[in-house]
Amino acid sequence: MIRFFFFLVFSWFLIPVLSAQTDFKTEINIGVSQGIGLSRVAFYPPVDQGLLTGYTGGLLLRTITEPHLGIQLEVNYLKRGWTEKFIASGDYTRNQEILTVPVMTHIYFGKQTKTRLQFVIGPYIAYLLSDSETMTVSDTLEYKDYYGKSVAHTFEFGFSGGVAVSFRTKLGIFELQGKYNHSLTNLFTPGAEEFIYQGCRPQTIDITLHYLVNLTTGGKKSKR
Repeated sequence: MIRFFFFLVFSWFLIPVLSAQTDFKTEINIGVSQGIGLSRVAFYPPVDQGLLTGYTGGLLLRTITEPHLGIQLEVNYLKRGWTEKFIASGDYTRNQEILTVPVMTHIYFGKQTKTRLQFVIGPYIAYLLSDSETMTVSDTLEYKDYYGKSVAHTFEFGFSGGVAVSFRTKLGIFELQGKYNHSLTNLFTPGAEEFIYQGCRPQTIDITLHYLVNLTTGGKKSKR
């Protein structure tokens, strides 16, 4: 994932070179997204866990005022968490519902063609709507420090980065996007008394379909 972020940052520095086209159409796109999220938590020391699959969906607003470059704002609802399975003593699942607001740089390749390759990168803030546990662990020796423990923060800050393919038609803009979200906020207070984990940061991979409409009529902006 670190290499992926470095690639996105490198792509951003290529924009001045790529923006040498003579003119382009400014755009304002608005639409909806629907998809699934694959989530886990980066614990340190590590915890043996599985990915939890959940629903995600929301609204998008995108403005493009420079060649190959724009801003993408999203408001998303996401179900996330993680799951742990024990061979003999049962299972543990943590379910959370959150509202996320990413504000990302939007980079695209393809000029004014009907098909575009797109990248997004930027920060997000999130608010925890609900937090619940499902536990069937019968052996108390398997209990983790966070079992039955409330999360420390309802607000969260992190970074997102993703790639998408966009198809532009007379009916609207259709996109398939994959995005990685990494929280910089720990779920529980690290280093607290009787809590061994020094890090516990949520990670999510979103796979979503987008449908957008273009609100602009195609005014051109000259570039020299």
